[in-house]
Amino acid sequence: MDHGARRRENPEYGVAVTQIHEPGALPVDAEIPARHQYWEERLPRDVRARLLEKAGRTLTWWAGPDADGRPSALVVGGRGLCRLRQELRDGTPEFRGQRVRVEPGSLRSRSFDATPSPDGRAAAPGAPVVRLALGAQAQGVLGHFPLPVQDFLQRPFLSGAAGTGGVTADWYYDETVGPERTTWFLAVCLSTGHALTVAEGTRTLARGARPERAESRPSSPASAAGRRPS
Repeated sequence: MDHGARRRENPEYGVAVTQIHEPGALPVDAEIPARHQYWEERLPRDVRARLLEKAGRTLTWWAGPDADGRPSALVVGGRGLCRLRQELRDGTPEFRGQRVRVEPGSLRSRSFDATPSPDGRAAAPGAPVVRLALGAQAQGVLGHFPLPVQDFLQRPFLSGAAGTGGVTADWYYDETVGPERTTWFLAVCLSTGHALTVAEGTRTLARGARPERAESRPSSPASAAGRRPS
């Protein structure tokens, strides 16, 4: 994605400020397996293979129940964003998928370290704050990422063809409780028919520590230009 071109086409892209999200609650159902176990136990081998083949080189993925409790999965890779869910057709469960392809060569990634940093979203005084139409749960998960990552994920949707309306937010998290610390794995994917961004990372809290002392370790978020679903 050519961010320089986007700034030339729309000057507001370079001066607008993305919204800061606060960390939300991360309730966990102990009866639902984490993504690795869910992937192996709830999705047939051939379904998993087709999903991975369509997505290409994997950037992030997860598997778990959808809002109706049915098996679902999401994989973001070099060929696109692939969603999978189980549906009932004539009373028989079957898996159906959808892929939002990415334009060849449009995938871009950026590295972020775990060092806390101030809000580096430089903008002119009075610059507008652009708010994406995200649900409360999506905002809460996004809030667990460092501010530079939040900005990276939201900025491609500030203007132009990507637009701030109609942004779909997919997210996932799971929790691992150990004797010394609790670790959360979190992943977020924002997408439209024209663009997508994705990031994953871990958040670790030592036993007995206050929540604001949790350490975040983001991976390398990526952005890409999208094409119509297929």
